[in-house]
Amino acid sequence: MAEPITKIKRMEITKEAVQEQNLQEINEAVADNKEAILEGIELLASLHEKGFLEMGSALVRHKEDALANVMEIFDKPKYSAILGNLSKLLLLLGEVKVDEMAYLLNKLNSGMQEAAAADESVKTGYLDLVRAVNNPDINRSLTMLLAFLKGMGR
Repeated sequence: MAEPITKIKRMEITKEAVQEQNLQEINEAVADNKEAILEGIELLASLHEKGFLEMGSALVRHKEDALANVMEIFDKPKYSAILGNLSKLLLLLGEVKVDEMAYLLNKLNSGMQEAAAADESVKTGYLDLVRAVNNPDINRSLTMLLAFLKGMGR
């Protein structure tokens, strides 16, 4: 019969082999993400050029002092109303129906483009207003405006 195994010798990987494998993984990651790395370098260079990196690292190093200064500024009476209204505004934004708002804003943009392209020298008389109600686009807009006013009045 065979003798039982009593000693297990683990395969040890040398430190140099681990470093070589790590360098290989880093080289592959750099090759795969070359464009992103170059854009990141450009971003860092721009931030450094404008002084934002220095400002950011100073802010991190002195975060307690910076936070105390910001809180001191916001503690003034003229800013306390802003902070109170900001929280109410954020709650109000949660109630806004974005899809309906987008529809109305798109219509508003179309109207503003038409208004910008309109000839300002043309005068509109009473009869022109009465005739304009027969225009389907104007009639649709007036109907929408009246429905809005009715809903707002409730």
